[in-house]
Amino acid sequence: MKGRKTDIITGAGAIAFAVFVIGMSFRFPASRGADFGPALFPRVIAGTLIVLGTVLLLQSRKPIIQAEGDNAPVLEDQYTLSSIGLRNIIITVAATVVYIVVVGKLGFIPTTVVFLFVLMKAYGLSLARSLLFSCLSTGFVFALFSMVLRVVLP
Repeated sequence: MKGRKTDIITGAGAIAFAVFVIGMSFRFPASRGADFGPALFPRVIAGTLIVLGTVLLLQSRKPIIQAEGDNAPVLEDQYTLSSIGLRNIIITVAATVVYIVVVGKLGFIPTTVVFLFVLMKAYGLSLARSLLFSCLSTGFVFALFSMVLRVVLP
């Protein structure tokens, strides 16, 4: 039963947050000379969040899986939070907070490389892969947003 309750709370929370984001996006300035403005991306993400939250709510209504036999225990939740999972959550939240505070001072490229490297190492990637993927990912995102989409990055 614990898994169902968690799914219901998560799904409803995702939908509520998405509705809040959509409501706030109406306060964004109108676009000038383009078919879409700054509110488009938050609305697309919020719409996706509404769909995924709805899917989670619908899945939480499925019956609990019963193991073979009438007297077998009910399998309530196949996912449990391990100490490694909890550590990863804490590292992710802490790294994100530090990233938000530091990116304006150090700039996008060095902060993002370090941020991605720390997360990849925390999730168990090797030193070489963490360094390679954090540099390539940062370069791709920088090229896409700064050069192609002409978004000013910190």
